[in-house]
Formats: sequence, C-alpha cells, structure tokens
Amino acid sequence: MSRKHTEPPEASCQQLTIADSNIGQVSICPECSVLHLALSHVSLRFTPDAFRSLADIVTAAQSRLDHVAQTSAAAAAALAIDTARQGPKLH
Repeated sequence: MSRKHTEPPEASCQQLTIADSNIGQVSICPECSVLHLALSHVSLRFTPDAFRSLADIVTAAQSRLDHVAQTSAAAAAALAIDTARQGPKLH
C-alpha cells in the first residue's frame, strides 16, 4: 500500500538533502514526497504545494525588504549629496 504525501512520514523515510546552508537544510523523501525544513532545533514538514506557498511568501517578504533597503539607501545618498552641496555647517 503506498502512502499519500499528506500522511506523516514514518521513521523509514529516506531523506535526501536538496539544499543546505549555515542556518539549516531542506530534504525530501522520494517515497512520500514530504519536504523537511530543519532550522537549528526546529523541523517542519511540508507537502510540495505547501512548501511552494512558503517559498512564495518568503520570496515576497524578501523582495519587500530589499525594496525598503534600496529606498532607504537612495534616501540616505540624496541627503548626503544635499548636505555636501550646502557646505559645512558652522556651529
């Protein structure tokens, strides 16, 4: 009897690492298609669709963070240019 990917993985799951870094790793069980996300002392299991949704939301959040950082850097650069154009302030 084959397992559906919505069933919890059994101890016999063979996890193959598909990505890793200094913060954790992602592995998959080829038999049941469950993806495992391990971060330090936390391990989460996802169906492929749920993992894709997680990846989408993390990508969207990172994109917004990048936009804010770029906007902040551009604003800081504009302020520095304006300050330089005005010359040194005398106290």
